[in-house]
Amino acid sequence: MNEPQIPTVPREALDLGRLLGQRRAFAAVAGRCTAAHAQLLRRIHDEKLYLPHAATWEEFCGPNLAISRRHADRLISLLNRFGPIYFELSQLVGLSPEEYLAIEPAVREHSLLVNGEAVSLIPDNAPKLLEAVGQLLHKSRHAKHRALPPETLRARVADLTRRGRAIANQLVALYNSCHSERDRELILEAATELRMILMQPGD
Repeated sequence: MNEPQIPTVPREALDLGRLLGQRRAFAAVAGRCTAAHAQLLRRIHDEKLYLPHAATWEEFCGPNLAISRRHADRLISLLNRFGPIYFELSQLVGLSPEEYLAIEPAVREHSLLVNGEAVSLIPDNAPKLLEAVGQLLHKSRHAKHRALPPETLRARVADLTRRGRAIANQLVALYNSCHSERDRELILEAATELRMILMQPGD
């Protein structure tokens, strides 16, 4: 009698799974390190601990931190606005500040609340977190789209009138600034063409 064969997982799949697991763990550590880095930058900046080494914050950042003042200020701003959790979640699922702002109501201290379920911010949950973030962003975009008031005919006409007036004023200014008769004729032809388009009856 033949022995039943036990299915085996290919070595490549096992290696890939192990590497993906390591990558998620590294991402979680990177997020926590970035948050800690931002907290250190904030303390150095707010308490002006840089003064013994440089006259200004900008002069201190490049030589001592190896980052620009703009980048340092951005990290501090993100920390002040969202807290340390932003950096961890961003590293796990690749979130921009704008996207984080859209899902922020669902963010808890160490989890993401989706459909009543709290998904912990741990490396093993990275695929689940990515799917949850996708759902939240989709809902946010849908809600924003529904919240926009329908554009009325009056508003569209007012907008087109404003833009048309701006174009007409630019043509007049361009005409007055020209010293060549040929250039003036070219501008008049363009203005006449626009006038003829407006006078054409609709189909």
